[in-house]
Amino acid sequence: MKRRFARTAAALCVMIFLAGLLAACEAHGPSGVVPGDGPDDPSGPSGEQTIYSFANGCYTLQSDSGYVALDASGADYTLSDDASKAVAFTMRPTALGSYLLMSGYRRAAGERGSKSLLGIRDPGGEFLDAAGNFIGEVGNLIAGVGDITAIVLDPLAPGGGIIREGGEVIGGVGGGIGGIDIDPSLAMVNEANDLAVWNLLPASNRRFSLTSAITGQRLAASHGILALTSATTAGIDTEFKLAPTQGCAAYPEVDTNAQLIDKRGPAIYLRDVPLFAKSAGASQIGAHDLYGYVDGHSHITAYEFIGGRVNYGDPFHKFGVDHALDDCEVNHGPQGILGIVETVTSGFNPVHETKGWPSFNFWPRHDSLQHHQSYYKWIERSYLGGLRLLVNHYTGNEILCQLNPQKQNDCHFEVNWRLQAQRLREMQDYIDAQNGGPGKGWFRIVTSPADARRVIESGKLAVVQGIEISKIFDCGEFLDVPECTREQIVERLDAAYAAGIRHIFPIHKFDNAFGGVVPDEALGIGTILYAGNVAETGHPIEFEACPESFGDDSATRPDSANPLGIIDQLLRQLEYINGQLSQAMPIPPLAPSSEHGLCNKRGITELGQFFVQELMRRRMFIEVDHSSLGVIDRILELAENNGYPGLISSHDWLYSEQLLDRLAASGGMIGRFASSRSGWVDRLIKVEDRPARHRVAGVVGTGLATDVNGIASLPGNSGAADTPLYPFTSVDGRVRFDRQVTGDHVFDLYDGRGVSHYGMYPDQIADMQLHTDDRTPAQVDQALRELFSSAEVYLRLWEATEAWKQ
Repeated sequence: MKRRFARTAAALCVMIFLAGLLAACEAHGPSGVVPGDGPDDPSGPSGEQTIYSFANGCYTLQSDSGYVALDASGADYTLSDDASKAVAFTMRPTALGSYLLMSGYRRAAGERGSKSLLGIRDPGGEFLDAAGNFIGEVGNLIAGVGDITAIVLDPLAPGGGIIREGGEVIGGVGGGIGGIDIDPSLAMVNEANDLAVWNLLPASNRRFSLTSAITGQRLAASHGILALTSATTAGIDTEFKLAPTQGCAAYPEVDTNAQLIDKRGPAIYLRDVPLFAKSAGASQIGAHDLYGYVDGHSHITAYEFIGGRVNYGDPFHKFGVDHALDDCEVNHGPQGILGIVETVTSGFNPVHETKGWPSFNFWPRHDSLQHHQSYYKWIERSYLGGLRLLVNHYTGNEILCQLNPQKQNDCHFEVNWRLQAQRLREMQDYIDAQNGGPGKGWFRIVTSPADARRVIESGKLAVVQGIEISKIFDCGEFLDVPECTREQIVERLDAAYAAGIRHIFPIHKFDNAFGGVVPDEALGIGTILYAGNVAETGHPIEFEACPESFGDDSATRPDSANPLGIIDQLLRQLEYINGQLSQAMPIPPLAPSSEHGLCNKRGITELGQFFVQELMRRRMFIEVDHSSLGVIDRILELAENNGYPGLISSHDWLYSEQLLDRLAASGGMIGRFASSRSGWVDRLIKVEDRPARHRVAGVVGTGLATDVNGIASLPGNSGAADTPLYPFTSVDGRVRFDRQVTGDHVFDLYDGRGVSHYGMYPDQIADMQLHTDDRTPAQVDQALRELFSSAEVYLRLWEATEAWKQ
């Protein structure tokens, strides 16, 4: 009881202090690429239409009672016997087997755009929120919409026979006030929402039923009337033929602006790429060695972390890009005044322009840290440029979540990582839906190296799951007393493994029950991180001077990615506030200074060694970044003594050259942040100086770490605005890229925004390839081989880890 009270008191004091600081601060065109949205064959391999095969196609709807058409005003839908009057619908998937039916789209430059969709209108605003999500009572909605049987059937006639002739309507269904109809009804709506989503169900004779995703009622036609029904009644048609046609408006979407120039598609094997086939190491290339690079550290689901209101934007949205990347005011307030990270890191005044789609005048940019940078079409562009493996880490911080006044998600990370995992699966399903059904998309979650090889060889992106959190599996400690048992560790680790998690950071940002964290004092976090560790553990970080060899070049170049990650930037904003306040009320630093930086005296605990052994027993990747030198030394010792290869330093957070050499010698892998030109070349080829155990095509191989959406800057580019780059060709020579266009905004690597979003990495790679004038062509080619062999290096490491025997 005393320990619990002491922890609560310590946490409360620090949280009050930090909260006070927060309170003070608060006074679509043709792409010509493969893969792409839409099935290769809308009829399926056997010529049979399925509920998935209409994705992004253009179709008319025909029942035995007529064709769905526009009425005389063009502002609503009706039935017509004339096939020439049938309206063409774009079938836009919202999920697998679910669609928006869009008959028109209008958008002038700078405007959000207006759609014409078949749906249920909500004139009284009773059933939908501002984002188009259903919030009403289904029973009330069904009562308001009514049923076609109430219009076309005579309730007094035997068997309820048809009594209305075509087009004759009496009374109607619903009601009004003062002559204004306020009841919901089947109609043309001008914005995507849940009441415009239809589930497609197979019927008879190659026909389909369309069912409202909310009410469950079917689209029905009879005697010139188009409405909804819950019944199956003779004389009322609920089955429709979907016939392909032309003339549809394109649903708004992001273009990859990439053109396939080789009928074979993007390269799969190293032997097929001249960069490797003509190199000195060509004889060492295996027939099935895979071409491409791995992004070993990303956070594409971080829009749900720390309460779900810190980052704005989604990697996908059921209603499309104009909902996924709309206006960040909903999270960041007017002019972004609640987007404190933007204020601290950008220095812009006013804070920032919140509007995204379609102009994107302010965001995304390489140093805009609270706006989503990995929309799925941007990721696809990078896939076309050589990305073959992506590791997505679920991340967050419970203390910062509790402090955050704006939140919609549970702060408990055992709940939140599962939410993020759900979102990743939903993203896979969404991309599948756009491409014609389950398994048809280019984005595939994998759980084994065999899965990953199969996926990449089939021309798709393999996605691996990991967790990066300060108190993994609730295993914190307070005053050196662990908050979890061995039994709980095993239970929670088994659950994560069953969910497909394959990468684990034992330690991140704060000391925990497994050992000490590497201090971030050298990166300016100082007082706040120190206070955070006290709140989390009840004790300060035990500092000592680092050895002279401690250090790294991650942040020394102007075009480097910012090595500060999610927690760092959120803590740094408080450090900034502290600095502002200290002008009037000086607050002494709580962390000492040191010539070579500060290290943590704490090494690995007994429970930490047990955890590492359990990770090894499950043959999982152990991420050593963020751990203290003593912890990493012991993890390496355990791996070396047991011949365990599954170690990774994925993103430049291991500041000891000696330990990096040991990791490479043990068979582990290193990932590095991107930079630009000579800086990136040097960082990639530096791995050749390490005593690596394995080589692919004669090179060691170095993975990329984007840390995208980790509230960490992507790399800038200081090239002149008139630098010739576009169009450029991918490293494999099979894809031609032009400037990426999203909405009205044309993204250019030299427009001052650098790698503004994930789809700009092919541009940065091409810039390095074409404009690194202060390095030799041989050095540039060597750097490219290091990067584009990293997918194969990663898979060999994974295979060796799975084959490891205790």
